[in-house]
Amino acid sequence: MTTDARRRAILECAARLFHHYGHAKTTVADIAREAHMGVGTFYLVFPSKEAIVEELSSSAHGRVLQAMREVAEARCYDSFGERLTGVLEMRVTMFQKLAQEGQHACELVHCSSGPVKEVHARFREHEAALLEEILTNARRALEVPPLDVKRVVALVQRAYATLSPPWLFEQAPEESLRVAHEMCRLLLLGLMTRGEPDARGEKRRGKPAPRAR
Repeated sequence: MTTDARRRAILECAARLFHHYGHAKTTVADIAREAHMGVGTFYLVFPSKEAIVEELSSSAHGRVLQAMREVAEARCYDSFGERLTGVLEMRVTMFQKLAQEGQHACELVHCSSGPVKEVHARFREHEAALLEEILTNARRALEVPPLDVKRVVALVQRAYATLSPPWLFEQAPEESLRVAHEMCRLLLLGLMTRGEPDARGEKRRGKPAPRAR
């Protein structure tokens, strides 16, 4: 078996065990046994269990982000409201799909583990960059009034933290998507207001903005 083949086998076996038992209760010996190899062989491929947790967490977060990007690209000619709604609803849908992979699957996208927290922080940075791109393009096309893009993105991410693991999994998938759609409509109404609140909460004057589609 080549090193690449061993690597794939270890990741596949670790994913199955993590999803079923959780990575905290899964040992390196468990993974090696599931992959039909010795513990020594395991350490020739991965330096630690944490390295596997980080890689699987990166893969899970990457699938969510890639799906969001694909929606943004597919809707590049749609209205700003349709693009943003599609991207944020896909975010919820992908996290729900991860939850269906096993009882402990959500631990790879949200838990107190150091590697997962680091990966999730990077995911939020990439997610913010995607949302900033969507909002910046909308500003250039005069679909939204002048606004502080970074601040708006931070507020959107904070709002959607309530639709992230583990809270997301406390609701039925249909209810989560309904809430995501309604939340996005509220966000769009806020973005389309006549002026943008400043740091003191006072509204700046501005021209009427186009209606959200």
